[in-house]
Amino acid sequence: MKPRAQLDAELDRLAAMMPSWLQHLRHEAQFWPQFNALAKEILDQAADEDIPYVQGRLDFMLKTHVFGLPVAAMNTDADPAGCQPL
Repeated sequence: MKPRAQLDAELDRLAAMMPSWLQHLRHEAQFWPQFNALAKEILDQAADEDIPYVQGRLDFMLKTHVFGLPVAAMNTDADPAGCQPL
């Protein structure tokens, strides 16, 4: 398990890349599997007590950066990060 400071650094990197990533998507449906895979990597490294914190940061990222993507593009069946439609 990674300490919270390392989790924060990974979450900060993910948040920083979101605007450019979303701007250069070829198709919006590509975002969800990619985001879910990256989010799962971070969540898998979090201690049990840090999972709600990490999930909160991920949710905030989605609300901040992804609000405009259609929910229909989201594959909730393959949603290891627990991300739900906005």
